[in-house]
Amino acid sequence: MKKIALGGLVAGFIYFAFQSIMWMGGFHNDFSQYTSNSKAILDVLNQNLTGDGLYMIPSADPNSPTKEKEEEELMTNNLGKPWAMIFYHQQMDGMSASYLLLGVLYAMLSGFLVAFVLYYGAFEHYSIRFAVSICFALFALFQGILDDMNWFSFPWHYIKAEMIDLLLGWTLSSLWLAWYFNKSNKLILYNFNK
Repeated sequence: MKKIALGGLVAGFIYFAFQSIMWMGGFHNDFSQYTSNSKAILDVLNQNLTGDGLYMIPSADPNSPTKEKEEEELMTNNLGKPWAMIFYHQQMDGMSASYLLLGVLYAMLSGFLVAFVLYYGAFEHYSIRFAVSICFALFALFQGILDDMNWFSFPWHYIKAEMIDLLLGWTLSSLWLAWYFNKSNKLILYNFNK
């Protein structure tokens, strides 16, 4: 268990450090678009949105008894017209320690999960261990980032940063994990079969 803990801890740290360097180093400055009308837009949002959340505009009232019909009409009548997906917060919070701690925690949990699989998988070859680890990132890419891009038309500049962090960051972590779990762990398999 100590091997899993250490392997996962280091992998998580590598991933988190890579993400931090990419964001603090300004490599993802094109993550979002700029508008010179931000104050006017925020004033309109403040007057029309009732609370924190994700808003898709236009959309039907979810409490309406004719919601399905309204959604169908909105889709038909608004084809080719502008629409928006807005992440709205009534109050801006400063960068707090909780963001940092949760980021580290999520990275460590990811590292522990892959370390667990590699440890008990007892994969003989470095390339196989590396491939197994990378498959976790590819699964997250296909079922998370690219799936969101498909269904919600997330723009390339928005998802590019996430893809770079996920694929390059986890590649570095995978190099470590594939090297660290260099034993076949036949002893573990032997003990399971007893």
